[in-house]
Amino acid sequence: MPDMPDMSQMSEIAAMRAVSAGKPRLIQRTGRPMATDVSVQIAATPAQAGAAREAADACMRWFEDIDTHLSRFKPESELSRLNRAAGQWFAVSELVFTAVTVAVQAAQASAGLFDPTLLRQLESLGYDRDFALIRQSAHPLHIQQAQRETPRQPQPARMSYWQAIEFDQKRRRIRLPLGAQLDLGGIAKGWGADVALNRFCLPFLGALINVGGDLRVRGGPAPGEHWAIGIRDPRAEAAATETSGESGETGETGETHDKASPVSPVSHVAVLRFSRGGLATSGAVKRWWLRDGERRHHLLDPRTGQPVRLWIDERDAAETPLIATATALAPTAARAEVAAKMALLRGYPAALRAVETAWERPIILNGGLDADAAIALVLTFGNGDVVFSKNLPAYLASWGAEGADLPITIAPTPGTPGKSRTRNQTGTMVASTPLTPLTQEIPGIPNISGD
Repeated sequence: MPDMPDMSQMSEIAAMRAVSAGKPRLIQRTGRPMATDVSVQIAATPAQAGAAREAADACMRWFEDIDTHLSRFKPESELSRLNRAAGQWFAVSELVFTAVTVAVQAAQASAGLFDPTLLRQLESLGYDRDFALIRQSAHPLHIQQAQRETPRQPQPARMSYWQAIEFDQKRRRIRLPLGAQLDLGGIAKGWGADVALNRFCLPFLGALINVGGDLRVRGGPAPGEHWAIGIRDPRAEAAATETSGESGETGETGETHDKASPVSPVSHVAVLRFSRGGLATSGAVKRWWLRDGERRHHLLDPRTGQPVRLWIDERDAAETPLIATATALAPTAARAEVAAKMALLRGYPAALRAVETAWERPIILNGGLDADAAIALVLTFGNGDVVFSKNLPAYLASWGAEGADLPITIAPTPGTPGKSRTRNQTGTMVASTPLTPLTQEIPGIPNISGD
């Protein structure tokens, strides 16, 4: 009987042949530097492979820096120290100064629907430590202690909190108002992905950076190709989690769900293909816990201080179907993160109407902040329905296609007659596929689920 071929050697030979033929190399790095799944993929020519490896490593170090500075679960982090110094001026690093500035600008652009000052409300609901530790609270002693504690009722956020944050750019200081506590976990993921791509990945053919479901992309895995992003079916995720045994015990029934838990098999409700911009998916299917016998999750409405009503599993069957996840596409991952949260707060159909109406308005490059500008949405429901905003095809053909013209109006300076014109982005426009329903798993497509 002839010897069976060594598959690892065959893979190495195939890789060497690809390099010698000049085919692009896909450099990949994965890890959990921000207590979430992080992956970096960089498409590079054979001559760029070494530089791409260095760039991918630099991206991962950058995410470790973000975790060191911005984690609310580390008492020694800069963010924790800033929160403890509320009411006083506090000197911060450039990283923290920029991150807080981005968060406050997002709150302003969304008229407070995105609010980075909800930390006290989250903690009062039980999200007072890393979610991995909440899973470990399965021990009966933890449960008995939690049941003895007097629950704190979350209160609506004061709008003045984020509005009253002060910045001293010259001295690089921040002053939080007394009582304000920042949580930058969500927007830090998107912002971190944006910075990583612009700082480390521009010289290469393409890049896809995924930080816990917040993506930033450019180019594709090969010239003329888009990145293909699969949106998971929340029903399959909920069912898989129930049977996977990946649950700790919190509260009474002992069920805890985290999107980092392995889910297999995973089906997709759609695949989006694009070569520029950001994408974020938000939901609570994989991150919820029980407190006082009620399911709680981390997606809060700043107007009430309570979790938004969402579909989590089959117990949430309702006459009117509930949204399970919202996927937002935007020019940056940070803006996509904010837009996905806003969509859950607004609900259906108001979320779609908001971005569709904004699409018809002129986008003024230096005309102020508008959280709904240049946004497209995909909403999944607990009953299996999937709806997307009417502007999704137009979005993918413009903002989502590297090299395509962007519909931007350049605002005139005061006293100067203005002209509306389209800002041209050089490059080759690649055709986009708006939305592809799927009935089976497609290997090699990044799986995106709500956080």
